Amino acid sequence: MKQFTKGIICALLVCLLPWQTEAEASVPYKTETLSANGDLTKTQTAYKPLGQLTLGNQEMTPEDLFIDKKDQIYLADSKTQKIIVSNLNGEIVKEIGEGILKNPTGVFVDENGEVYAADYEQEKVFRFSSEGKLLKEYEKPDSPLFGSKSPFKPQKIGVDKRGNLYIIGEGSTNGIIQLSREGNFLGYYGVNSTRSSIKSFLQNALNASGKMKLFMKTPPAPDNIAIDEQGLIYSITEGTKEEVIKKLNVAGNNMLAPDISEVASLQDIAVDPLGNIFVSSANGKIYEYDSFGNLLFIFGGKDDGTNRIGLLKQPSGIAVDRNGRLYVADKERGMVQTYDTTSFSVSVHEGIALFKEGLYVESQQYFESVLRQNSSFGLARTAMGRAYYKQQDYEAALEEFKFAEDVGGYSNSFWEIRHEWMQKHLGTVLFFIILAAIFYSVFKHFDKKRNLLKGPKERMGRLKKRKRIAELFFLFKFFRHPIDSFYYLKRKNHASVLSATILYVLLFIEYLFATYQTGFIFSAHGGEEANLSMELLKVFVPLALFIIINYLVSTINDGEGRFVDIYRGTIYSLAPYLVFSIPITLITNILTLNESFFYEFSIQIVYAWCVIILFIMIKEIHNYTFSETIRNIFMTLFGMVIMLLVIFIMFVLFDQVYDFVYSIIQEVILRV
Repeated sequence: MKQFTKGIICALLVCLLPWQTEAEASVPYKTETLSANGDLTKTQTAYKPLGQLTLGNQEMTPEDLFIDKKDQIYLADSKTQKIIVSNLNGEIVKEIGEGILKNPTGVFVDENGEVYAADYEQEKVFRFSSEGKLLKEYEKPDSPLFGSKSPFKPQKIGVDKRGNLYIIGEGSTNGIIQLSREGNFLGYYGVNSTRSSIKSFLQNALNASGKMKLFMKTPPAPDNIAIDEQGLIYSITEGTKEEVIKKLNVAGNNMLAPDISEVASLQDIAVDPLGNIFVSSANGKIYEYDSFGNLLFIFGGKDDGTNRIGLLKQPSGIAVDRNGRLYVADKERGMVQTYDTTSFSVSVHEGIALFKEGLYVESQQYFESVLRQNSSFGLARTAMGRAYYKQQDYEAALEEFKFAEDVGGYSNSFWEIRHEWMQKHLGTVLFFIILAAIFYSVFKHFDKKRNLLKGPKERMGRLKKRKRIAELFFLFKFFRHPIDSFYYLKRKNHASVLSATILYVLLFIEYLFATYQTGFIFSAHGGEEANLSMELLKVFVPLALFIIINYLVSTINDGEGRFVDIYRGTIYSLAPYLVFSIPITLITNILTLNESFFYEFSIQIVYAWCVIILFIMIKEIHNYTFSETIRNIFMTLFGMVIMLLVIFIMFVLFDQVYDFVYSIIQEVILRV
């Protein structure tokens, strides 16, 4: 009987598993996060839709949403022209502003429970008691600092712990309007910048009417506001790609990265008790960031008319309660959509909360849970690295930081590992170095008396006299006597086309080695796999263009150099890179960020040295004066740019011709 009962239970569990998978898949949107390399990647569901609140089943046009510390929902409704207050179940508790408000578009509740409503139509902000009694009206400030022509059309409202009002006004390009509790104008706050792209700057500068726009350009006005429990002000700006989301300090300066988001259609912003930032957009997507501005999740989507739970048509407000549950007002559908956290997002939030407090070890168990579900969650990798670093497990921290592409953390861990290794082995290394130096001195002394290396030296001398070997070793002459070396290269043919070609191949091999074997701290490629064809183009297309264009330009300008001279001279001009590239690359694997100066200085010296020798090459090969050489170089660079444009245009034309011919052939095949 027991065996039979166990069989029934197992069968039921097997039957239920598909239903669980289906329930997870029934969420009508995907959830994305950032991977370790900064790319968006699909992840487990962070927020699941719970349902819809219609607040008393009445028709509404919600403009804004706020949840107070008692977890009561305040909804600014322009249809009923009042502030509707309900509990989290959607049951209406009270209504505020009936007969007073005409078009409430923003609502906020302060520490004392007083309710502030921004009325767009009446161009006022109203303050009500918690019971709904009108206490004060805030109109356009009469201060000359505000400006007589400055508009005062309140859309959104926020109030700090001191009772100061922060008003988002339509067309308020000077920033957020700040009033005291008594209604005195305190100034503008958190003004946006007027950054513009190079393209738009040039267009305006070259255009007669655009020049005026260039000087008259005004910053975009902020569109919404939120205030966290510490009193920090957050704002969003629609229609821009710079500082779309801002976290403002006391001075009104942004504390978040200016490129935190490129979404130009953000609608509202909210901050939970942990400092996590939630932003809703016109496309129905909801974006969550941690308090440092790191992207955590993107979820939600646009309702396609199927009215599925979780999708939005016109989100107008967002708020979060004490338990982390999200509420999003949908203006077009006249309801509030609710979302609840999942175990995955709870682990992320708990881990981040401890991580933010510097409790890296304590946060480790939460991030381990996150990584078990999504091993590419970038922020979790960084947190795990910090946890291992705190526990002095530097090897494990190194791996985590490398996976998260956290250069700073990797450098600190590597420094600790290197320091520990040097403490153990530095004495031994110094002993062998001293021993090797003594041995070298003794051997050199005996070699002078008895000529011990006579045989090897003679064989080496004969080897260096071989034509190809001599031509390759001729490379080292360019370090001390570049002018004489180019004379011998041009007049005496001390280097052949074959030796130059061998050096070009060596250049490509060294380039690959430097590109993919540079230490992680200084590498721009990370763990990317080598694309041989692309790397070939990167190296040989610029070199080929330089050689061909320089020959053509020099021929027109009475240059004496032959094509073969330029071909050979170019590669010999890169002698510093050919000699020092590999040693510098190897050194990067034992340096930390603190020693980055050595790498940067060394590589700059090598590049500058190559440019100087290349300049001497053009001057000597073509027998130019200094000024003629300068002109030749600029004409060569200009010709390279023109040639690239011609190649690009030809490629586009060829691609269009190919598509045209291919479509005709396909049409013929279908008709036949």
